[in-house]
Order: sequence, then C-alpha cells, then structure tokens
Amino acid sequence: MQLNVEPRKNIPIPVFRKILIPYDDSKLSEKAFWYAVNLDMNHKTEILILSVFHSDHLPSSFLDYNAHQTIIEKDKLIHVKLKHNEMKKVAEKYGISCNSYLALSSSIAQSVISYIYSTHADLVIMGTRGTGSGTGRKLMLGSVSLEVSQYSPVPVLLVK
Repeated sequence: MQLNVEPRKNIPIPVFRKILIPYDDSKLSEKAFWYAVNLDMNHKTEILILSVFHSDHLPSSFLDYNAHQTIIEKDKLIHVKLKHNEMKKVAEKYGISCNSYLALSSSIAQSVISYIYSTHADLVIMGTRGTGSGTGRKLMLGSVSLEVSQYSPVPVLLVK
C-alpha cells in the first residue's frame, strides 16, 4: 500500500526560546537539563532552572533566602544553589543563557505552571519522577510531572 500524500510545505519548525527545567536535585532533573543544553541548536535559547521547595506553612512566593532559611534545611538549600551555579556555568560554556530561581510553595506543580506563564517559557523539560517518589513506584509517573504535563499551556518533554 502506498500513501498518496504530498509533503506539507511551509510548516514552521518549533523553535524553543525559553526552556523551563524544574530542578529537584534528582538524576532525572539533571538529565532534563542536559536535554535542554542539547536542544539549543544555536537558536539563542534561554534555560530557566526552577527549584520549588515544598512548604505547607507558606503560600507560593519567590524564596527569600534570609527570611526562610529556618524553614528549609539550610544545607539542602545551599546544595541546590551550588547545583544551580554549576548548571549555569555549563550552559555558559555552550553559549546558552541560563537563569535560576528558587521558590517556596505548598503546591510544586502549581508553582511550575505559574512560572511557565510568568516567564513565557515555551517548553518544559522535566523528569518523570523526582526525589519525592517512592522506590517501589518506578513504573508510575510522579504526581508533579503528571500534573504539570496535564495543565501546562506549553509542550512538556518528560525524561526517564
């Protein structure tokens, strides 16, 4: 059987200018970062790294390090900030603009989705599971990645 379909012409190839990477210090979120670096293809892409710390006590807000260091484990916060700096250096090495942000929220997925809108990101690359997933649930999609993929206004690339 032969298809009689003419090739479609003038179809725009998507160019992703702002790629949001929700980073939770998991192996898959690091892998997502490398996907973003490799997707650049000289299109002047900007990588946005966002780490959201969960808190049931505070509403969603950008993280003020000095005001909230008693709420979040100080060592974990410092570790994530160092990882952000490492990823920025890697991106700069490849000539890619990179910014990183920390946030505090009772809903990580909702913070990621809000951040998509506020930064005008046009692609999200994230792991299928984060640091909160149990080891016995390896075949299940993580709750944050599931919610982000369902409600995101832009394409979501899930990395496993």
